[in-house]
Amino acid sequence: MKSLLRPLLALVSLMAAFYLSVSYRYGDPGWQIELHTGEAAAQGDATDPEAEPRPGSYDLKSLPILNRVVLHIKENYVDPARVSERKMLGAAMEEVQRSVAELLVEVERDSEKVPTRLTVRVGDESQTFDLKDVGNLWQMSFKFKDIFRFVQTALPKHEALRDIEYAAINGMLSTLDPHSVLLRPEDYREMKLSTRGKFGGLGIVISIRDGHLTVVNPIEDTPASRAGIKPGDRIVQIGLDSTVNMALSDAVDLMRGEPGTPIDIWVQREGWEKPRKFRLERADIKVKSVAFRQLPGRIGLVKLRNFQHTSADELDAALAKMEKKGKLKGLILDMRGNPGGLLDQAIKISDRFIESGPLVTTVGYGDKMREPKMATRAGTLTDLPLAVLVDGSSASASEIVAGALKNHERALLIGQQTFGKGSVQVIYDNKDDSALKLTIAQYLTPGDRSIQSVGVPPDIETQPVVLTDDETDFFRSRENHRGEADLPAHLDHEAAQQAKGDKPLRTVRYLRPVADKDKDKDGEAPDEEDALPDDFDTELARSLLIAAGANNRAELMSKGAKIIAETEAAQQVAIEAALKARSVDWSASTPLVGAAAPTASIALSTEGPHTPAQAGDTVKLTATVTNTGATPFARLRATTKSENDWFDGYELLFGNVPPGESRTWSVNVKLPKSALSRRDELTLNFAGEGPVPPPATLKVSVEQLPRPRFAMHWRVDDRASGNGDGLLQAGEEAEIVVTAQNVGEGQAYGLVGTLRDDPGEEGVRGLFIRRGRVRADDTLAVSAQTEMRFGFTVKSDAKEAVPVVLTVMDTEIREATSEKLLLQVVPASRVAKTAPVTLAPRLDARMLLRGLFKSPEDPAVATATVARADALVDGWYRVPTGDGLYAWVNAQEVLVREGEGVADLQAVPPKGPPIIQLTDRAMDSETHDEALTLNGEVLSEKVIKDMLIFVNNKKVFFKTNSGGPLERLRFSARVPLEKGVNRITLVARQDEEASSRRTLIINRFEP
Repeated sequence: MKSLLRPLLALVSLMAAFYLSVSYRYGDPGWQIELHTGEAAAQGDATDPEAEPRPGSYDLKSLPILNRVVLHIKENYVDPARVSERKMLGAAMEEVQRSVAELLVEVERDSEKVPTRLTVRVGDESQTFDLKDVGNLWQMSFKFKDIFRFVQTALPKHEALRDIEYAAINGMLSTLDPHSVLLRPEDYREMKLSTRGKFGGLGIVISIRDGHLTVVNPIEDTPASRAGIKPGDRIVQIGLDSTVNMALSDAVDLMRGEPGTPIDIWVQREGWEKPRKFRLERADIKVKSVAFRQLPGRIGLVKLRNFQHTSADELDAALAKMEKKGKLKGLILDMRGNPGGLLDQAIKISDRFIESGPLVTTVGYGDKMREPKMATRAGTLTDLPLAVLVDGSSASASEIVAGALKNHERALLIGQQTFGKGSVQVIYDNKDDSALKLTIAQYLTPGDRSIQSVGVPPDIETQPVVLTDDETDFFRSRENHRGEADLPAHLDHEAAQQAKGDKPLRTVRYLRPVADKDKDKDGEAPDEEDALPDDFDTELARSLLIAAGANNRAELMSKGAKIIAETEAAQQVAIEAALKARSVDWSASTPLVGAAAPTASIALSTEGPHTPAQAGDTVKLTATVTNTGATPFARLRATTKSENDWFDGYELLFGNVPPGESRTWSVNVKLPKSALSRRDELTLNFAGEGPVPPPATLKVSVEQLPRPRFAMHWRVDDRASGNGDGLLQAGEEAEIVVTAQNVGEGQAYGLVGTLRDDPGEEGVRGLFIRRGRVRADDTLAVSAQTEMRFGFTVKSDAKEAVPVVLTVMDTEIREATSEKLLLQVVPASRVAKTAPVTLAPRLDARMLLRGLFKSPEDPAVATATVARADALVDGWYRVPTGDGLYAWVNAQEVLVREGEGVADLQAVPPKGPPIIQLTDRAMDSETHDEALTLNGEVLSEKVIKDMLIFVNNKKVFFKTNSGGPLERLRFSARVPLEKGVNRITLVARQDEEASSRRTLIINRFEP
């Protein structure tokens, strides 16, 4: 037990190596973790069953990281009863098959759904592994070794064997809980850099808007703010690199660096004719977790964004600054949207307000270990009236503070139910710079109450009501609240059962002003003013603190009862008035005692420009309730429920419906052009004050639009600013001219082409892209072509082969074609100009002329029986094409003939990605069968590599193209169907970069 005690004691005491969660990156709404280095890492090294392989000689079957993970699970996992070795094996291999196209796994399970056998197929080879002899974690490790010995032997050249081990580990951990995960090296480095509370950089919050790297907000008192960088500025260049189509993470990496080092950025601002250069010096950027201001009535408002190393000190400093203006009469601690962070900071902040008693208790290893953390009597704010604001995004460390203050009767909680994240993770780093984040404990709030999968309910629940022409949200946000309990494999705790019965003492609905909703900015970091709004919750808390002036929850609630009642009544009047303007009577009514329940007839229908509805349509969904009974319906409402997300979650308000009268409510459903064909049941579920009608149902069908498909070929144009030789040289400006053709079955909408550097693992960019995003015509008809020109400069230090990625995409239909190119950089000295010579094909009837100077795999842009060449470069002849550009032909494929001859170049249509054709074109979108058979073929103008089929992200079919025509692959697949909606995706690959996919939606219902 010592191995568990060490991390637990460190977890709840020193906390010196704790780091803050980055929820947007890792999908974890809130966590507190400990970074184990030194002694913990050395302990893991000493007991590893397998040694780390030498660099460059990775041996998959040695499983060095997986065995280390198994060791930590065995010694430290919070709930050993959740460890099921055979389930972990099955989940691990199913995750591996998602990441390795050539690998297919069939899992046999017993009546309790525990895997008993695994059949692993790699290409045409397969092997079956019996799992019944796996009874503990080490037996599981040895079974993994057997499986991966076969995989490594059977798998063709695979450069990322380590990624297979990573995938297996994360599949294995997914059976434990949602927060145990292996962080890849790049993710772990980003987490550490982002969570120290400071880093070397410029102090700019950035995002991608309309394809441009845009400044959202310069942080106060940083190099960026001092230099005059403003919100809305576009950063077009960082150092020697263009930011066109640059990934946000790459831009962040370029601007970060050691404090004191200089960097140049070029900024384009509205009204400027051209970008301006800014030379900045990187500095330590301190990320503030606390924002504050003083409200009228000497009430302090502190926004606590997260819990980082400096949070408690920042809170003290904020309070001290506000106290200089006069002693505070109350404090509002706003933790809405706070995802959590450092447990020690949560404890310190709680300790500021609580005089004595437990603040939090950490329990681990099946509740056999307990470590309470007590108040130290050092709190200086125990008499300060306190209100805490929380919502559904308040998680983990913020729930510790909220739970401690509530359970000690110290503060009044206002807002919405919190997330319910009550577990603790510890970080163990690995030799390869990856890290295991493992759940080792759960925490209990004072009174041994767990919030795990439950959350902390507020004392006063506030529910915003949105009533606009486009949106109705009366009860929906509350009823659709999602938290820890909705995550797969979430943990539970028996101490959470008592908390499930906790309810808010009062609920206040308020009419949310449209202006408040409109100023929401998703994905943006708020500035100081936006972080401290004068919203409903803040004003209610301020009024209660002024009126009550008490330092305990019960007094705040009792003395503020009048204000709460008055606020609730005023908001009810406003809501009823807003609904009355929409012909809805929402006034309170008195139930008729002993009266018969009302009855109703329900008319539910859809109306649109097409029947059935077509992707891109706006469908009007209308429900009419007619009261056919003798008593009224009171405050009747309904919510739609459908597996089709576009029809799910709409709220319809009918209000009071007297006998013999009808009420109608309609909503407009805008279907995207990318919507797929499907047929789903829509259910209207009623609620109200008193009896309500039974659910009403309607079948809703959607037909997809015919899909476009894009083919491309390309050539280099260096005439305008280069030397016009049809080749690229270092330092030269040029264009790639792309011809894109719609070779699909339907027209394209909103066509966009992009060119981006592919820096690869080395991070080297060979081009400075000036024009990397080109919007073509609004539509592109079937068989029509369009030309796109992308401009760039070849960097002076570019290598001979510069990798880039070309993409043509329909932004409306969401269909795209991407290809990776290697642009050749050829010194002009290697261009051997010759007197014009006549070329003729050596073997075939016609020679193929290519658009790029690379290899015979490049697509042909023209053919000819006779051609005139004027230069020879490294075994390739250059052929003028009559439009000022050039094509290329391999010297080994042609004969040089005497005489001039007559060139007869003929343009070759662009070649597109594979076509996936199904034999059954009239497939029903509904079935009660447990499986269906898909028959068809893949056709391509290039070589087809293989074919894959996924059902709801689970691979169920793989076929390699061997033993038949390289441009045709026939398939017949028996595809299993799950109950409900099945998203079946067929993928045909030409290579690792180029592929086609086709998606079907099949709804399996009970007969």
